[in-house]
This record gives sequence, structure tokens and C-alpha cells, in this order.
Amino acid sequence: MRVQETMQILLSSPNITCDHCIETIRGVVDATEGAHLVSGDPDARTFVVDLVSGAVLDVLAPRLAAGDYPLGDVPTGPAGHGSALTPDWRPSDWRIEKTEAGANVNYDCYCGCDAGFALDRSQADQPLESCCCGNQILVGAGAGTRIASKLDAPEAYRFDVQQVTMPWGQPLEVALAIPLE
Repeated sequence: MRVQETMQILLSSPNITCDHCIETIRGVVDATEGAHLVSGDPDARTFVVDLVSGAVLDVLAPRLAAGDYPLGDVPTGPAGHGSALTPDWRPSDWRIEKTEAGANVNYDCYCGCDAGFALDRSQADQPLESCCCGNQILVGAGAGTRIASKLDAPEAYRFDVQQVTMPWGQPLEVALAIPLE
């Protein structure tokens, strides 16, 4: 039996004011096929959902609006920073594309970006690449142990290390440093 992969997404509604609002949203989300509420933060007016595909959001958004919780912009900055609101978030759908120099390793970030790393096989020690939200990424052999040494304040991050297979068949580590705040 194949387990269906999901993606987590951070959403916001300007009408969220309390825990009761989050529970109301939970009822709408969990009643929508292919969606599940993971967590909610009434102070930030945000909630995290697991979706089996982006198309589920097309069904979910009007249902939330009908329940008086229209989707709005996700707050930015420390109070609304995605990693602080989703402590278990990790990329789940790596997209690997062969390039002349090596490969592009991309993922959908919680901040809404299509973030990633351009692996150049001719460089033994590549610099970190970053997303607008402050996530730092490194791809290569031993990336999980090397990423912390490349950060000025590694204690300010949590780390996610996964293994992906490059287009030429080689498994490599993808290390992501996610800011704690």
C-alpha cells in the first residue's frame, strides 16, 4: 500500500481572534477531503494545514470564507514567522532538476517561496543559499554535519537533514537550517 504524501501550508484569516475560532476552522478543514488541521495560533491569526495537493486549497478556501474565516495574508516578521508557528515543518516534496553544472534542488517553503540550492559539482565546498524567510540550505556529501559550521549563530536554528537522489543516481544530503524565530 502506498502512503499518500502531504504538504503543510501556513494560512491566515484576519477573523481569527481566539481558540474557539481555531476549533471552528478545524471543523471546516477536517471535513474537507484531502485536508487536515495540524495546528493554529489565534495570536498570530494563522493555522497550519496538511493537504494532499494544492488543488484541495481551491475547495477549502471558499468553505472557510463561507464560515466567516476568509483567507488573508500571512503575517511576516517574528510574530508570524512560519518556522516559529510550525515547529515540525520540513520540506516534503523536493524537486531535483539536472543542470549543466549539477542540479537544482528546490522545495516549497512555508513562506510561499519556491526555494532551493544550485548544486555545482565542480565546487568541493559550496556556500549556503538562503530563502527570504532566513532558511539556509546546503546540498552535498555530509551537508548535515557541515551546515552548522557555516552559520554565524547555529544555536538560532533547528536543522532538518534529508537524503535525495540526484539525476545521475547519487544520493546526497540536503540540510536546511530553519530559524527558531
